[in-house]
Amino acid sequence: MEFVQVGYFSKTHGIKGQLILRLEKNFFVDEAKALLVESATGKAPFFISDVKENKAGLIIALEDIDSLEKAKLLVGKKVFAEEKFIAAEDETPDLLGFELIDKTHGSLGNILEVSDNGHQVLVTVKLNNKEVILPLVEDFMESVDETNKKIFYNAPQGLIDLYL
Repeated sequence: MEFVQVGYFSKTHGIKGQLILRLEKNFFVDEAKALLVESATGKAPFFISDVKENKAGLIIALEDIDSLEKAKLLVGKKVFAEEKFIAAEDETPDLLGFELIDKTHGSLGNILEVSDNGHQVLVTVKLNNKEVILPLVEDFMESVDETNKKIFYNAPQGLIDLYL
């Protein structure tokens, strides 16, 4: 069996030994029965007794970790799950050639380049013979029409004007 790091325990939760699992990869936690946690001697298995979602990650209760003191020993430790429970990475669809239509400026042209700076996806269009690079984040995207290859966008006030 192959195991992959899915995150780490960032802190304890409550007084019954629950931990916050900060995720670095999405995985099917409901299907996983156990996790491996790094220790000084290797990786130790722990059976999952309960899972709840939380804005900071997942609240995990592990068998035999039933006190705050025991849970504190696992804080900061890397957590691994079986590879078969890892969700496939979301791939950015091929957006080259899609028309980017801004709510204020109208059609900005077709996307000429797509890049990922590690924090967000950036798209490049040519508007009035000037290269315009815009972040393609959910907050600015109103909708995507894949059939007609159009992205409806609502850029923050002044962002596009910086390039013109």
